[in-house]
Amino acid sequence: MPDKCILWLVRQSALQMSVIFISSLPAIRNLQTQISRRTNTNRQTGFTLVELVMTMVILGILSATILPKFFDLSVYQQRAFFDDTLNAIRYAQKLAVTTGCNVQVAIAANQFELKRPTSSTRSNCASTTSTDFGLAVTRPGSAESSYQGSLSGISLSTSTFYFSASGKASADQQINVGSNGNQISVIKDTGFVYDSSS
Repeated sequence: MPDKCILWLVRQSALQMSVIFISSLPAIRNLQTQISRRTNTNRQTGFTLVELVMTMVILGILSATILPKFFDLSVYQQRAFFDDTLNAIRYAQKLAVTTGCNVQVAIAANQFELKRPTSSTRSNCASTTSTDFGLAVTRPGSAESSYQGSLSGISLSTSTFYFSASGKASADQQINVGSNGNQISVIKDTGFVYDSSS
């Protein structure tokens, strides 16, 4: 008898669950229909051609009027010239040590130039006379016939000095590059060349 009761209870529960499920089917179907309507709409999103063209016109006007004020090319040119001058002086010191001959650095107005003694027999290698330095130093990397540089509108402190075969400079140097405080220093006893800008 107890088995029949349990069996009857299971049947009743299954019957009630099927009634609940069947009664909820229309609600489930209604929900599915609403979801499919929302996802299957033919609405297209994006920008119109007019909006895109107007955006490009506004960006063009802004770039033509405002951006040049932020990017002043002369600042970059001054920094490049400063770096070129600094590297040229460092190269002169290395070349003097490597070749065993003095190398002259001549700076005047807005240009610099590196020179070596003109004698092919190395008899003038240790010369300190300015007139003996007539052979232009070849620029490394580009193999230009002379290692010199200049930039109009930028002034350099006028100076002429040389590096000896031991790497020492002929005198302490403070070379001002331009008017914005860029300065190159050369230490006599060691030949050390560095950016001493304030």
